[in-house]
Amino acid sequence: MASDENKDVILDVKHLKTYFLSGKKNETEMRASDDLSYQVHKGEFVAIVGESGSGKSVSALSVMGLIPYPPGLVVGGEILFHGEDLLLASDERIRQIRGSKISMIFQEPSTALNPVVTIGKQISETIRIHNSKISKKDAMNKAIELLGKVNIPNPEVRAKQYPFELSGGMQQRAMIAMAMSCDPEILIADEPTTALDVTVQAQVLEQLNSLRDEYGTALILITHNLGVVARYADSVKVVYGGKIVESGSPDHIFENPHHPYTLGLICAVPRLDLPRSHGLHTIEGDPPNMAEIKENSCAFAPRCKYATDRCFNERPPEAEIEEGHICACFNMDKTEEERRALV
Repeated sequence: MASDENKDVILDVKHLKTYFLSGKKNETEMRASDDLSYQVHKGEFVAIVGESGSGKSVSALSVMGLIPYPPGLVVGGEILFHGEDLLLASDERIRQIRGSKISMIFQEPSTALNPVVTIGKQISETIRIHNSKISKKDAMNKAIELLGKVNIPNPEVRAKQYPFELSGGMQQRAMIAMAMSCDPEILIADEPTTALDVTVQAQVLEQLNSLRDEYGTALILITHNLGVVARYADSVKVVYGGKIVESGSPDHIFENPHHPYTLGLICAVPRLDLPRSHGLHTIEGDPPNMAEIKENSCAFAPRCKYATDRCFNERPPEAEIEEGHICACFNMDKTEEERRALV
């Protein structure tokens, strides 16, 4: 990012380390987030991409102050929200920010919503928690208005219904309405379309993007769907082994990937323009065991065909390929050669 854009940074995550401790004496460390850094600008759509177990959700829960202890613990780094380090803030201060300034939409709305409380009451109670001066009636009216904004038909009727009376897509829209109820500056969406069919996925994502445009809310989308990233994101962070291995604009990531893991993810997307005999591309090997990753090594080395002894014994530093495009890899030149051969 250019220096003048730094004025618009509202969230600055610096060298975040979130570990999960196990064993009788907590001697085993699972580095779910390991020296992870990124920034979010006002109104920006940031996509955090990676396969399951890479540390995407843990980084978001760390920002929200929702890491369960034990066994989880943020052991290092900073999470700066408008310059205030949330890791040093009191529990009361975190509760003030959570929901009102930074909101989160979880993967499974059916488990996030209270099954014995109506949709309207859940949203209105969220509003009143962060605004004690608003009356119950006004809070309910705002809840109904929000349900209408996320394209739930007959919002007055739906507000009186329980979660089980709504489809999965409507439940997710209700979660979006709840998350937006206090006009947050940042909305974190953790795989918000996982349990939805393809048509409803598109509708929910369009809804999130239109709300971002309307309210100027920054959106952090945690996903493994590269198609979504290509269409909506302003900035992409590729995560592997708890660390961002490549970041940049969608053009940087899709047209000029430099990390072998990034290229592997892109090649793994099915291609309709190729014959069936072409088959599907896979990334060889298994996702890393977070408890076994060496601190001074590249987490992707065991699966990388370009890995050398250096990769197993030294962590690659971040290098700027071009303005705004960062990659951490010792063998970027070989990835570049492979990418050119595939074009």
